Amino acid sequence: MTLSALILAGGRGRRLGNTEKALMNCDGRSLLERTISILDDIVDEVLISVRDEEQEKEFEAYAPGKRFVLDSYSDIGPLAGILEGFRAASGEYIFVTACDMPFIDPKVVEFMFRCAEGHDAAVPLRPDGSMEPLCGVYRVEPMLPLIESSIASGKRFILAPVFELDDVVGVEMEKIREVDPQLRTFININTFDDIDKLDIC
Repeated sequence: MTLSALILAGGRGRRLGNTEKALMNCDGRSLLERTISILDDIVDEVLISVRDEEQEKEFEAYAPGKRFVLDSYSDIGPLAGILEGFRAASGEYIFVTACDMPFIDPKVVEFMFRCAEGHDAAVPLRPDGSMEPLCGVYRVEPMLPLIESSIASGKRFILAPVFELDDVVGVEMEKIREVDPQLRTFININTFDDIDKLDIC
């Protein structure tokens, strides 16, 4: 089975003074390089979603040999990048993550692929029962048309197409904790306070 991964890197980092989060330093490497190195050992291809050609040129040196996908819709958020990633993917299943999640545990990624096999998706469930879509695995074939129709109908939140899938496995955090005890996979960087707390720069 061919597996893909999509890194969403097209955000504008507004809460970080429009800093390119993907290029921020984390233990001597950019967040983008760090994420690519984790995923390269698990999947057959890593796709990187960026908003435009200018951003692609800025990122190329940090992702040699990787395929970039550019948004065809502007200012509608991460669903635009997800759409292009799914259109480009060669894998049957695709893991979707964001460039600002620097502590993804490869064992979690592998576990999520196993959970998704034979289903339309496997998505982590937070303790309150809500879904965490940016550490999910999705079967491309049923998901792609639902992403397209969600955007066309003005439903621009990430989970809109997921809610329309017929067969979604909700993976409870306690199950994920068995392979990632501190759930560091789900740490993300949104503000300068986050950077200070994590002491990564």
